[in-house]
Amino acid sequence: MAAPWADEPFTLISIPGRGVDLSKAHGSVYVAREMAFAHNGMIRALNSIYQQCIHVSASINIADLLKYAQFWCQWIREHHQGEEDLFFPQIEKITGEKGLMERNVAQHHAFESGLAEFETWLNNCKPETYDGKELRASIDGFGKILSQHLTEEIQTLLDLTDYDGKALRDAWNVFDLEMRKGDKSIIFPIVFGSSDGEFEGAGDWPEVPGPVRLLVHYWFERKHQGAWRFSPSTTWGVKRPLAFTGDSNS
Repeated sequence: MAAPWADEPFTLISIPGRGVDLSKAHGSVYVAREMAFAHNGMIRALNSIYQQCIHVSASINIADLLKYAQFWCQWIREHHQGEEDLFFPQIEKITGEKGLMERNVAQHHAFESGLAEFETWLNNCKPETYDGKELRASIDGFGKILSQHLTEEIQTLLDLTDYDGKALRDAWNVFDLEMRKGDKSIIFPIVFGSSDGEFEGAGDWPEVPGPVRLLVHYWFERKHQGAWRFSPSTTWGVKRPLAFTGDSNS
């Protein structure tokens, strides 16, 4: 039986725009596609935590897993705060429909208490008191709601075909650049390490100049290198076996 990977238990999102000439596609397709890539990374990273958390026992491995999970929480918080503060208001300005994104904001609120409890658990946990089953149960408390939100938001963006496509692209690019301003020793490694270039023809995402991945791998990953052992992919978005499964040395 093959060891589990980071494509379960929470289901990945099908990528919009497959088989479409993206240079001619409406901006809504571009934005939905980019968001789906980001959301799939979040789901893979969460699945990676979920799959590996019950298989770590050595103190150093537990400490690194807790750190990886804390970084994931930070990624989720910053992403959704950026949507509410920057991206969603721009969408409503472009469409002229105030409140258009309220349903998505309401979904944020639906899982934020569970996410906050998870983060509190991580912050208070010590290797000597760690229980992987407790960590997994905490994820079960919000994971399905979060996954549903990450999936449904893509359709919200795809439905924007009646509006200015270029303005939508520009709004995404401003949001994306803002998200990249975070701690580069955290945001770049966790994003790159949770991508999968082979998933539905995803290719090289996120698009960055070639030397950037080298810089991330050999410099920015050094600060928290133990945590990145829990990433489901390499810095180049190549799938790799999860480091801690039932057959691994934990």
